[in-house]
Amino acid sequence: MKQILSICVAGLAFLSSCSDWLDVTPGDSVVEEDLFSEATGFHNALNGVYEKLSDKKLYGQEMTWGLIDAMGQVYQLYQEDYKNYGIQSYHYYYQAGRFQYDANENIKNAFANIWEEGYQTIVNCNNIIKNIENLDAEQFRYGELEKNMIKGEAMAARAMLHFDLLRLFAPAPQFDDAKLYIPYVKEFPYYGGQSHLTVKDAMVEIEKDFLAARDLVMAYDTSDGIHKQLLDTYYRFAIGSTIANADDGSEIEMNAFYFYRGYRLNALAIEAMLARFYSWWGGDKLELAKECAAYVRDFQSMKDKKAFAYSGSNKLKYDRKFRTDLIFCLSYPLLQTEYNEYTLTSSSSYLAFGGHDIWNDDLADGDDYRKNLIQDNGYWDGQIPLKNVRPAGDDDIITETEDMVPMIRLSEMDLIEAEYYASIGNWAKAAELITDVRVGRNCDGSADLGITDMATFKKRLLGEVRREYFQEGQTFFYYKKYNEAETLRRGMDAGSFVVPIPESENIY
Repeated sequence: MKQILSICVAGLAFLSSCSDWLDVTPGDSVVEEDLFSEATGFHNALNGVYEKLSDKKLYGQEMTWGLIDAMGQVYQLYQEDYKNYGIQSYHYYYQAGRFQYDANENIKNAFANIWEEGYQTIVNCNNIIKNIENLDAEQFRYGELEKNMIKGEAMAARAMLHFDLLRLFAPAPQFDDAKLYIPYVKEFPYYGGQSHLTVKDAMVEIEKDFLAARDLVMAYDTSDGIHKQLLDTYYRFAIGSTIANADDGSEIEMNAFYFYRGYRLNALAIEAMLARFYSWWGGDKLELAKECAAYVRDFQSMKDKKAFAYSGSNKLKYDRKFRTDLIFCLSYPLLQTEYNEYTLTSSSSYLAFGGHDIWNDDLADGDDYRKNLIQDNGYWDGQIPLKNVRPAGDDDIITETEDMVPMIRLSEMDLIEAEYYASIGNWAKAAELITDVRVGRNCDGSADLGITDMATFKKRLLGEVRREYFQEGQTFFYYKKYNEAETLRRGMDAGSFVVPIPESENIY
């Protein structure tokens, strides 16, 4: 695990029983007073939030390449389409792939764990947000800027978690039925009693947090040339000795907390999350989504150099996460160890591609760099994903990327912009932006995408989504946003897009 993420947080409440998991007792106050008596306590507490986010119950597995991608039809189910390989019927990913959310205790527990772990992490964010107001800004190396950055990142994490819980356990906004779904928890300590909100009301609260967080963190990340430089392709995921910016003479000494901005909800990550959020909201919010996406895409981290670029061919043999276009990712040090089980053909949870033949339809291209991330399984007529399989070799990029859990990347910004232009009937511009993604992955840029209406746009968009975001947890949500129940299979209907809220975790 990267240095900034290696510190466990002491004194924060990680309670687990169904009845009291969200309670934080006053008895913790003495420990918290000591923890938050200096800036390093907040550093450690914030690092602990990222550690919780990367837990396998959340984004380390279930909310990225695990449960959510099983729901997104990424994986083959055993004996489906007459294939004698894939996820066995006695693994809960099989039920997830068939949208049988109440089939057994395993799948119900998986969703309950997402709910529970999500709200536990939200409570820890609230602890930081509340207590940081009690420490003078002069206690932080960068004063008020750093204090606000820490608060802003905690607010962004709180917003992101509420957003993903809403995306999973409630309808998409265009199908808002005015029923109550999730609570929006801001209090600390929290003893329950928070009312659940409608989709619309929850979206309003999420927007408030994202906007406030963006302003707080943006002031830090753009405060001078060196802080902008820390958002650059190289420095986002690396630590150096003292580095300086030639343009304005600013510099920073080596300190793990201030580096690795790509592993944190940095200002551009929050802007990108806002783009995703507004895209999900849809309607007249699509223009805001486009504006946020364009800001991220065009941001210059150094003079005449954009912060993000599509990964070239030089390192793709080893870089299975396409790190240069990653805006934000998490670090999960157990990823390689725990993923091994899912590569074994003898395993009940063997993960192979299923459903759509993503490499031979929707204008798939034989030179596509993303084909480096697949492999014939060598025995059955199928292919397996390699994003989370460590490549052979000793290149430094392998060590750097093997624990990465991608959360949001440059290609999504282009696709979000494309959605906006499609919504106003500018099919040529929408096609141009999808082509930008394809060219970034070494596909033929001269291919005519044939986009003339919303139906053809969605077909091309979803084709790229399936190739771009497998094992990153976004495919299901694209289908949900567009209500593409008929495109998915396995007995799905529109109601399958909404996962029932775990009964034992209701908060009233």
